[in-house]
Order: sequence, then C-alpha cells, then structure tokens
Amino acid sequence: MLRRCSLLSLVCVLLLAVACSTPRRGDRPLRAPAPVKSAPAPISAPAAAVGPKLSAGDYAVLVDSDPVGGIVVVNGVPVGRTPQRVVLNGTARGFCRDDVSIKVRFVATDTDHTSQTVEQLLTPLDKIPATVHFTSAGASRVAR
Repeated sequence: MLRRCSLLSLVCVLLLAVACSTPRRGDRPLRAPAPVKSAPAPISAPAAAVGPKLSAGDYAVLVDSDPVGGIVVVNGVPVGRTPQRVVLNGTARGFCRDDVSIKVRFVATDTDHTSQTVEQLLTPLDKIPATVHFTSAGASRVAR
C-alpha cells in the first residue's frame, strides 16, 4: 500500500510539472530581449565631438582635413588627429578673445611625398568659424 501511494504521488508530481511547463494554446514562449544596437557614429563627425556642453563664451570649431588624419596643434599643443573638435574662448558676439594658432601637420606616408604643416591664425578681429578645413594647399574657414 505504501508503495502504491509513493508511486501515485510521483506520477502526480510529474503530471503537475509537465502541465506547468507546457505552454497553452496562444501563449508565446518567453524570449530574451534583443540586444540594443547603438547607432554608428557619423564618419564626418569626430569622436571628440561628443562631450560636455559648452559654457558661455566657448565655441566649438571642427578642424578637418583632406586627407583625413592630419595632426592638429592648437597654440603649440597637439590635440589629436582630424577630424577634431576644438573649443575656443570667444566674446559674446563670437569673436576670438586672443590670437589662436591652429596647425595641421600632414605626415608623409612614403618617400614620394614630404611632410607639410599648414597654419590658420585667428586674431581678435576674426569671428570664430564653425569649421576650418585644411588641405596641403592651405586652409579655408566656414562661417557660423
């Protein structure tokens, strides 16, 4: 009799386990949520473009070049490779507070070319541009 009760109990437990694990008609099985894909960064925008908000009197200038990858030097301090965001301090009307030297150094990749540095000088008489584009022939500004 004891053996029959334990066998019956075992069968009841198994039926209960199977009934709980079998999905009902119309139920969907649970799935793990899909991983969140982050949007790729735009190629033309530098990685340094994403950062803290600018304080009053600060202006972001995008320094880019053709070919991409020139070494950016601001007032004698290397800050990275193009494209690069540089923050300049200006007046409320958007003019430079001090003289600012922005240089891009194009480093030769083979013996057929020579390394070259191109400089753009901003003075207090200049409005701070949105973009400064450098090529081996010179630099051009894009106004705000």
